[in-house]
Amino acid sequence: MKKLIFLLTLLFSISGIAQTIFAISNYSVPQKDMNSFLELNDDYFGDIEFKSGGVIIDWIRIGNGDFNVRVGRYGDMNNWGIKTELSEYEGPNFWFRRNQHITDSGPRYAGTSVYRQGDGSKHNTQQRWFLKVENPVQFLKAFKTFLNDNKKVFGDRWIHLAAYTVGNPGGATHSVAMSGESWMELERVRAQVFANGSVEKFLSSRGKVEDVYNVLHRRMRHYSNERNKSKTYDDMW
Repeated sequence: MKKLIFLLTLLFSISGIAQTIFAISNYSVPQKDMNSFLELNDDYFGDIEFKSGGVIIDWIRIGNGDFNVRVGRYGDMNNWGIKTELSEYEGPNFWFRRNQHITDSGPRYAGTSVYRQGDGSKHNTQQRWFLKVENPVQFLKAFKTFLNDNKKVFGDRWIHLAAYTVGNPGGATHSVAMSGESWMELERVRAQVFANGSVEKFLSSRGKVEDVYNVLHRRMRHYSNERNKSKTYDDMW
């Protein structure tokens, strides 16, 4: 355990973005309640000024069993929270009304952002792979080489490596996410990287890694200070 903590700490130092943390919750929301669920979130998060970061809501299209909604809060761990002053009733009223549209709650977990690149503003789909990584430093080095070998293939899509510090979904220590125009577009990207030999190079150099599971998301909402001002929190990525 001490070795793992040391490696994670070293990895965060290498990444240069260790202050970005996140917390994820999974829910089951009936399709008939989805619009009401999203509207309640719009009314609450859409008028909030965050100290940093924001809130995302994803539809889990494929994977994750009975849960079809993923809600995440992210931001700077040294500047977490909201600036907006709320009455003592606003928060409790929102959570109570929102919970009426949730039939079941799934696993919750938290972690920190290790590495990210790209924008992905034209994308509304994301695939995330959950992994058990034995040597995080070795993995990050191989991962960056893999990304560099596929610059033309990946373009400016959003790619993110996360490390879990609480909850460890399915026992995973890390996850890798990539944005795309659609599921089929991500499949075409997968075919290209397998064809050029870079995948074999990555798998042989990343160290011991266990693939836990993966899921496909579609972004439904992204609340942040910039998006809230322009009321574009329902725009793609």
